[in-house]
Amino acid sequence: MVQFKAIHELVGGVPFIGGRNAKFLYELIVEHRLGEVLELGVAHGTATCYIAAALDELGGGKVTAVDLIEAAGRYEPSPEQQLESTGLARYAEIVRMQSGYTWFLHDVIRRQTHNGRCEPVYDLAIIDGPKNWTIDGAAFFMVDKLLKPGGWLILDDLRWTYAEADTRREATDGITHRSLSEQERTVPHVQEIFELLVQQHPDYTDFGVHNEDWAVARKKPHTGWRLRR
Repeated sequence: MVQFKAIHELVGGVPFIGGRNAKFLYELIVEHRLGEVLELGVAHGTATCYIAAALDELGGGKVTAVDLIEAAGRYEPSPEQQLESTGLARYAEIVRMQSGYTWFLHDVIRRQTHNGRCEPVYDLAIIDGPKNWTIDGAAFFMVDKLLKPGGWLILDDLRWTYAEADTRREATDGITHRSLSEQERTVPHVQEIFELLVQQHPDYTDFGVHNEDWAVARKKPHTGWRLRR
């Protein structure tokens, strides 16, 4: 891919996406010409930069990257700084929400609903936030309403657990670890979402796991949705 090496040299050392996942993401976007991308959970915006670079190679498109207002000062460099320094800011919109990305999804579903039907808008959606069954399980069903037939879905941190995080901190994205049951602490929530919600959904296919921590699925090309003329 033409621009992958250049962007990797600029942001490859910034967390939280490794080289293999970055290359997979970049190639997926370019190969399938995924022009409208939704990224839920941003952090430093390193993945956002890879997405923007892929869109630049395609000659156009947009990544909408959603994170918390309170996270704006938490990461250095910030996504805004990285996008500006790479010259790719024109391909990205950073959206900061007060309480999380599920209300952002509410707003887009409301905006896209006409005559009682939500018209999908995204070619690719990446869910990489709290890694919580309740939040991200609900987010999947909201994303499904906004994902075009033939679009792709990526869930990050497939095998992450609160028990693992508990060795470093007492809470993750506002969820206090000690308030969870033992099962909630030790079972990987994202894996449960992938196996019990995504893989069992009749409109999804082409399931796979990339690099052990990215769950991937594709929405079937024809799922009953029709473009209004």
